[in-house]
Amino acid sequence: MAGTIVHLLTAMLLYEEIDKRQGRYVFDSAYKPEKRYFVAGNICPDGIMARTNYERSMKLHTHFRDGIPDGSFDKEGMVSLFERRMLAFWKEHIEDEKEKPGLYLGYVTHMMTDEAFILKERPRFFERIAAIGLTQKDVETFIWFNKETDQVDFRLINENPILQEAYQILEQIEPYEIKGMITKDELTQSRQWILEHFFKEGHEVEETRYLWYRDMMQFVEKMKEQIMERLFTEEYLVFSNS
Repeated sequence: MAGTIVHLLTAMLLYEEIDKRQGRYVFDSAYKPEKRYFVAGNICPDGIMARTNYERSMKLHTHFRDGIPDGSFDKEGMVSLFERRMLAFWKEHIEDEKEKPGLYLGYVTHMMTDEAFILKERPRFFERIAAIGLTQKDVETFIWFNKETDQVDFRLINENPILQEAYQILEQIEPYEIKGMITKDELTQSRQWILEHFFKEGHEVEETRYLWYRDMMQFVEKMKEQIMERLFTEEYLVFSNS
């Protein structure tokens, strides 16, 4: 999965485009996404990790991957299954989206970002780390992955001032839930952990070896363009300005 701050930066840049192009919902053009909910929605799927007695299967569920175990996402039929579930989730929560415009759309764009990351960026990491003899079957591979994901995230905060606005949004927003999926308490705990770990604690940024900062910046820019296209072609939003 993409790093937390990769998701936040993608959300901020996406919202700039949505706002500039006057995006409104296909289901009812009287509504448009709100920045605070959209940004918060983009960190919601991982909020399940705050659940008491958390297990990996719970995160697979919130990421529409029941029956799609790690390492099998690129197998035949898995992506289409994932995308059907994502669309079903959206349709199920249209009325909830009207209550907090942007929250569930942000959830969906988080999933679109993870989908592209798993298919395009993680393989690069695995190819590079294979040079020292590590594979997806080795625990040490994922120790490296988690460490370098954090290092990229810390550098993103240092070098992208727009993320300070994301911090303010997450600091000030009222509690929210993803109905039937992740509770208000769990999402509040998760949000507070993100604020503390990434924005308030001091971190010495180290150069990464296998997950490159340059790649992640390029990935975020690609996601901005690709997701904007998907939101239009898959009929989530309609835009007044091209």
